[in-house]
Amino acid sequence: MSGAGRISRRALGLLGLGVAGAASLPAAARARRAGKLALEDRAGIEDLFTRYLWAYDCSDEDEFMSLFTADALVVGKGNAYRDHAAILGWFRNLIAMREREGDDIWMHEAGQFRFVPAGPGCIVYAYATHFNANTAKATRGVRSLGYFTCECVPEGGAWKFRRFSISTWDRNLVPWKKPLPWAGL
Repeated sequence: MSGAGRISRRALGLLGLGVAGAASLPAAARARRAGKLALEDRAGIEDLFTRYLWAYDCSDEDEFMSLFTADALVVGKGNAYRDHAAILGWFRNLIAMREREGDDIWMHEAGQFRFVPAGPGCIVYAYATHFNANTAKATRGVRSLGYFTCECVPEGGAWKFRRFSISTWDRNLVPWKKPLPWAGL
């Protein structure tokens, strides 16, 4: 169709794309204002937790330490570990504990993630389940239940832990209604 006052099918199609694109802009702007985290970022953070779990359970010090920023802080059972040397000491102590207890397997899981955007990164809350097995005693079980509270930040094209804590389970209050474990440290 051509002529005065007529619109070609191509122009009509392009007009539709423009209208659809314009209609989606306010929704995208609202999502950013509401602090939504992109799915790609969520996947990257879940991958960070996965790498943490594998590194811990396989006693891989190099992989474990690569997951933390240079200024990382770990809070474990109320103790603050403020630099890479202290965090590595904490990791080695946990591995030694496994050996002292005679468990040949410790396996961890993280799940039920909640992402709260904060500054350039986000605060992540997740369930933490710790399984153990002792082949000599023929035992297997759940060693502990708790939750992670972590500040994750992008660094060098990947997500890393800037603040990391694990707490015992509390059925009385969701963790995002509590002070952050590193507040005041």
